[in-house]
Parts: sequence; C-alpha cells; structure tokens
Amino acid sequence: MSTQHEDSRLVVTFENHSILNEAQSKLKGRPIFEDMEVCRIRMGGDRQNAPVFPAWAEAPGGMMSDDGYAIPATYKEKYAAQYKQFKAGEIQTKAGTPIDALPFLTPAKMKELKGLHIYTAESLASLDGANLKSLGQDGRSWKNQAQAYLDNAAGSAVATRLADENAFLRQQLEELQRAQVQPAQPAQPVDEEPAASQFDGWEDDLLKEYIAEKTGSKPRGNPSHETLVRMAEEVADQ
Repeated sequence: MSTQHEDSRLVVTFENHSILNEAQSKLKGRPIFEDMEVCRIRMGGDRQNAPVFPAWAEAPGGMMSDDGYAIPATYKEKYAAQYKQFKAGEIQTKAGTPIDALPFLTPAKMKELKGLHIYTAESLASLDGANLKSLGQDGRSWKNQAQAYLDNAAGSAVATRLADENAFLRQQLEELQRAQVQPAQPAQPVDEEPAASQFDGWEDDLLKEYIAEKTGSKPRGNPSHETLVRMAEEVADQ
C-alpha cells in the first residue's frame, strides 16, 4: 500500500488515449481506434518515469473508507478530484500549497522545479533519495525551507484558531456579566377582566326596584347601568 508520504509526491492526471481495436480493424479492413481513459502518474523529481494505467483499473493500496479501513478502489475513484477535473475539461491541479508561494525560490527555480513535476510545497518537502539528488546541491536546502514554511503556516493556523476561540469565549463571558448586572424586569401585571354579574342583563328600572326592595329606598338621581349593577351586587350580599 502506498503511504501518505508517497502520495504527497505524486502528480496524478487523467487523459484519453487512442487504443487500436484490433478486432474491429480486422473486421472493417482499416484501423479503428477507440478512446480509453487512462491515469498518468509522475513522481516529483523524476523526469523519466510516467507510467499510465487504465482509469478503471484497480489502484494499488486502494483508498481509505470513512471508517478508516483500506478498501479496493480504481484509479478514478482513488484520485476522484483530478478525475472530476478531467471530465469537466478543467486543468487538473495538484492539491497543496503552490511552489509559487515559497518566498525563497526565484522564478527560474520555480520553473525548474515544475519541469521536474514538483508543483507544491508539500511535494518539495517530501522529496528524498534519488529524486532529491536530482535537484542538485541546493535540493536539501529547498526541501528543509519548504518544510519550515509548512510548519510555520500550520502554527499560524493553530494560533489563529485559538485566537478566534478566545474571542468567542470573551464575548460569551461579557454577555453573561451584563446579564448578571442588569436587574430582571418585574413581570407586568395582567389586567383581568371583571367577572360577569348576574345583574348585567337586568333593565335599569328592574334594578332600581330590586335595590329599593333591599334597602327601602330607590337610588337617587339617574345613576348609570354599571352603577346600578354594582349597587345591586352590594345589596345582594346583605
């Protein structure tokens, strides 16, 4: 199984190859070609070797499942991102940080590295053995500087994430402190509608007669219906 370290040095692309269909050529008496999707794999730092495999063939080592287990996979399944770009007619890119972002490389050195199929800082940092020697006397220095660049970037990312988390926690703490300082607003009393009276439906004259019967005298003046109802309720409890 290829390791993650080896995969970081690989430059994987897909393309169409014209393949002679011998049976159809013999049948029709002329060359008949068919397109076949293939996967070309280059190793960073190696100018010579670029083996080609059918895209539908099983790739060595397979791929990792979501559960962390190695499962069989074809080349187009294992390198799904590049295959998707190929099918969409897009430029097939190598995942990682482009070597153009490395400040210690001159434009000439960048071009030289790309000629060796080294397109990312990750590929440069992972070079070893004969492929590293192919870079010449400065190869080891470039490799170490690329690794230092990636380490610093990773450290910055962690620091940024921690700063964001601290800012979020400070905001939560401030909101909690403000909530503790501000007194809780008392609940506003709810105005309750008065209960319906048994005298609401009585006529005013009938209410006056009822009050007179209970008290011995009719209400004076011309009280409102509500006043008569209240007076009737008061005398009803006597």
